[in-house]
Amino acid sequence: MAEKLGKCLGIPIDIRENREVVFCDELEFPFRWKKGDGYFLVKLEDGMICAGWVDGDHELRIEFRGTDPDKMTKEMVRREFLSHSHTAYIAGELILAHHCLVNGLEYVQR
Repeated sequence: MAEKLGKCLGIPIDIRENREVVFCDELEFPFRWKKGDGYFLVKLEDGMICAGWVDGDHELRIEFRGTDPDKMTKEMVRREFLSHSHTAYIAGELILAHHCLVNGLEYVQR
């Protein structure tokens, strides 16, 4: 029997008892970086979130700046700088940086 717990986009949602539930806390996702891959450096500067893409030769090639982590992440994806797993990491970093920015806290990239 499905339970109705509200709506999303005006559409009723069925939550089934027999749905798959995935417990993620014990999962491991090792960082895979090889020489030649690029990476991002994130910092706060002048009231903005700054995310610089560094190429495999360790040269910062492009910097994304803004205060909206969602728009920044979407632009990075649009320009194809991110893999699926890297998108999750960068989105989390940008959200954390945004939290620090609006609350006057120090941000340190994880």
